[in-house]
Amino acid sequence: MHALEPSLLARLSRLTPAQLATLTETERAEINVALDGHEQALALRSQRELAESEHFCGLTLSPLMAAIMDAAEGRPVTTIDDAAALKHFGCSLAKLPRRARRLVAVRAGGRAGKTSRLLATKALLAALTVPLTTLAPGERAISLIMAPDLVLARQVLGFVRGYIEASPALSARVLNDTADEIELRRPDGLPVLIRVRAASRGGKGGRGFVLVFAGLDEAAFFRDDASGVVNDTEIYRAVAQRLVPGAQAWIVSTPWIAGTGLLEETLAADLGTHEHALCVVAPTRALNPTWDPDGTIEAQLRQSDPENADREIDAIPLAAGSSRFFEKVTLDAATDAQRAQDLQPERGGFYGAAGDFAFRRNASTVAVVRRIPVEGGADRYELAFLDERRPEPGAPLKPSAVVDDFAPALKRYGLTRAAADSHERDQVADEMARHDITVSALPAGQAGKAEQYLFVRRLLREGRFTMPAHTRLRAQLNAILAKPAPGGGMSITSPTTADGSHGDLVSGVVGATWAAQFAVDEVIPEPPPFLDPGDPTGGFC
Repeated sequence: MHALEPSLLARLSRLTPAQLATLTETERAEINVALDGHEQALALRSQRELAESEHFCGLTLSPLMAAIMDAAEGRPVTTIDDAAALKHFGCSLAKLPRRARRLVAVRAGGRAGKTSRLLATKALLAALTVPLTTLAPGERAISLIMAPDLVLARQVLGFVRGYIEASPALSARVLNDTADEIELRRPDGLPVLIRVRAASRGGKGGRGFVLVFAGLDEAAFFRDDASGVVNDTEIYRAVAQRLVPGAQAWIVSTPWIAGTGLLEETLAADLGTHEHALCVVAPTRALNPTWDPDGTIEAQLRQSDPENADREIDAIPLAAGSSRFFEKVTLDAATDAQRAQDLQPERGGFYGAAGDFAFRRNASTVAVVRRIPVEGGADRYELAFLDERRPEPGAPLKPSAVVDDFAPALKRYGLTRAAADSHERDQVADEMARHDITVSALPAGQAGKAEQYLFVRRLLREGRFTMPAHTRLRAQLNAILAKPAPGGGMSITSPTTADGSHGDLVSGVVGATWAAQFAVDEVIPEPPPFLDPGDPTGGFC
């Protein structure tokens, strides 16, 4: 794969039809191979050419997507006008940097291609082309992608793998392919790894490597699982010093809180000036004009959760002043790392159940909480059961299948009622009726949501709630924010993360805890089918 000399290209272009007709099949094949190699070599000159080339990624880029790729390499931007440049880059086209910056910071809306098109193609290009003049004998160069967790990181690698598998020119370079890395042979003959890692405490996931690229995907959600503290700065520091000359780090994320985290700090310092970093703000429709063509998804999001719609669509962070709703010390005290995830039903227990149901973008969850009366004291609560179903890309959940999965668990705890908010409640109620379970309403609106969450926070502060160690639930609890609402009251916010989660587990647990306080019947759980219902113990240990 190499570019042909201009003189040779000129000679080939001057061949007449009569001359071409005299060529043998072998000669024609050799010319075609040489021209393909020439085109491939040209396509490796820039990210945009790689992304658009039919030999490699074959993408059709939006004007803003192409502009970001060109500006990141210090190339002239020709796909947008001055008004668009001012809106997204904070300056006119003439003031965009003419030299590639070592850091690129992109605050983007969701479902816009920031991961599949920006990060994945950049990781691929850097792996193949960044010079490795400083590589020591035995060292291996790595194009590194980091995400909040390994599942999301592997999704990014999946995009890279898709481009490679669809391109004969790229697939021929594969040396090895595993769940967390793909090894390629570069045009210069050196091996290189495209590797994914989960963001980790102290940035250790990015230490110890020689990097040709570092892509921090959804960096606004890089948090320590235990403390909930944002650790994107630590991770960036760990990777920045390991970048070889000519390599870049990209921080790409949907926003979270204004002024919080490395992405927001970088934008505040360099948006419009681009002195140290190229900075971009890219709402969903600007980056991906084909998203939601009839506007139904956007309308639903703006009606159900306007603040998250601003974040997810317009790339506007939540206002500064938001604070974590649940305190770390109370969550630590409530967590019993020794107990099982799910508890056996107990005869005479007071149980409450609730679900948070969604089928397209977010997960569906169900939780069961037991209330334990304390003679002469305040009741205690424990999370007895928690389950979720998450949709796959392009494969929404089926309400009937979700309910068929969840209903048997509710019946095991002797429950004939579950609570839910208004979202999808009517449809869920119809499906639950097939299992003789009724669905009741949780307190509605922002005030109703705050009432439920404040109740659970009070239980936590008083040491009256326990739960198992559950990584996803804990991460979502850490991410819940509260801020004063206009006109008084409190606004409770759950972020939508890259995997589509929207505090769904927390919503189920909070709703079930709220429902459990009103449980008045000492239920007799149904025995599991594998136990003898005639057992004098009732089938339970």
